[in-house]
Amino acid sequence: MVQIPRRDDPKAVTLHLPASQPIGDLPRVGLASLLRIHRIKPSEIGNLASSMQEKVTQMAKAGSDVIIDYRVSDNEVSIDLTGDGRTLRLSAPLTRPPGAQQPKLPRQPLK
Repeated sequence: MVQIPRRDDPKAVTLHLPASQPIGDLPRVGLASLLRIHRIKPSEIGNLASSMQEKVTQMAKAGSDVIIDYRVSDNEVSIDLTGDGRTLRLSAPLTRPPGAQQPKLPRQPLK
């Protein structure tokens, strides 16, 4: 279930994974979608996706719901994982060349 960001951050997406459901690759797909929206190549964030998947799987195996907060800023991608009574932050700096900026997508009104 995708939720409105919990921390009033317009650049964040929250994914809530119930313990009663299989997780599979959903956390990675969520990250891949966010990277695509922001036009970030997976190679720009190193092994963040595999690290996130490993931690999410550990939390879920403990029988806990897992809440994933994905955030993208101009210089990093960060992921907060909450579950199993703890919160972990994983992050990776963007490895864009100096002076390169994230492309701006045209805003379209909602219909």
